[in-house]
Amino acid sequence: EYPPPVCKFELITDAQIHCAVKRLSAFKALGLNSISNIVFMCCVKQLVPFMGPVFRATFTLGVYPNNKKCLSTIMLRKLGRPDYSIPKAY
Repeated sequence: EYPPPVCKFELITDAQIHCAVKRLSAFKALGLNSISNIVFMCCVKQLVPFMGPVFRATFTLGVYPNNKKCLSTIMLRKLGRPDYSIPKAY
């Protein structure tokens, strides 16, 4: 059984999307969508009017496309580092 919610859920705003894009690192490795963060950063004004309604519809309709549920995390080991099974051993 889940505890009661800490706060009321509110749909994401365009301002929140703008804020999230500002915090992106420009040249990180491509995600599953193969779109570089720099594209979002350079085109944020053009993309947010389309992204906002899609994100809000996802929450409103409760539809989460399967291809958006997948996340890949790749760990690259560096020479000379201690045991990677220990937290913060990077």
